[in-house]
Amino acid sequence: MDKQPWHAPTLNIFDMVLPTANKVELQRGQAIVPNADTPFEFENEFFKGKILFLLQSKQPSPKWHSLFRGRRRLFWIQLQGQFKQEPRGLVYIGGEVSDKLRLGLLASTMCRVILSVLNLLVAGLHYCFGRMYPIDVNSRSDEEVAHISFPLHSSVDEFLRTPQGQTPPPLGQDGFGETEEDRAARKAAKGRYHFNTHDTYTFSFFSFYIDFEHWQLVNVPGLPDVPLERFWKTMPMRIVAYSIASATDMTSKKPHSQSEKQYYMNMELSPSRFRRL
Repeated sequence: MDKQPWHAPTLNIFDMVLPTANKVELQRGQAIVPNADTPFEFENEFFKGKILFLLQSKQPSPKWHSLFRGRRRLFWIQLQGQFKQEPRGLVYIGGEVSDKLRLGLLASTMCRVILSVLNLLVAGLHYCFGRMYPIDVNSRSDEEVAHISFPLHSSVDEFLRTPQGQTPPPLGQDGFGETEEDRAARKAAKGRYHFNTHDTYTFSFFSFYIDFEHWQLVNVPGLPDVPLERFWKTMPMRIVAYSIASATDMTSKKPHSQSEKQYYMNMELSPSRFRRL
């Protein structure tokens, strides 16, 4: 499909896949088009679903621009699917890069200020600036890439479980039917949420602070707009959902090592100007 202006042609997005069950190295799969008319369908060893990646692009999308009207949202991701295996531990959602961060003084200070605020707002926040072999850990199996992640069930903006035999809501809607009472109870929950392989899960999350089309951190009070490469150079960013078997509750601070992660969703994003030949 030829990219239209509202498909953010300056941004590349790929579905990342594991080549085999016993390898942790990720490989690029199919391209994902933002603001596509229909959701992108994907399947891996642990999850089968579909995703709609929406952007408030410079050239408004004819189909989706009304969803952003009057809202403080720069991207809006809607995802729906079923687990093929029950998660072994807590399920997280967040962002990561493929190596450790090498931050200058200014970028390091900004990161710590942002993380201190997020720690107050979101229960179960987990982050690491990266621990890589052989400098930081003794084996590659202990490597922990730079990341920030949150418990999926309590941190996404909307969450709906559709029991087996019932029809889940279509993606692309303004909302999926979660009540304010259900949302408040979900976000206040402190224990581990148990996903199953029978029901269908639909959830969405959005942000006003990351402009993927222009690859910038924006709208943060007290901070100027900052290019994302200030934090992780030219590395692509990955939006991920995964579980960690050793993370049995939201207070766990154990490392999220690559060898222990089970990925359910993994999308790689990078500006086209960084695209590797």
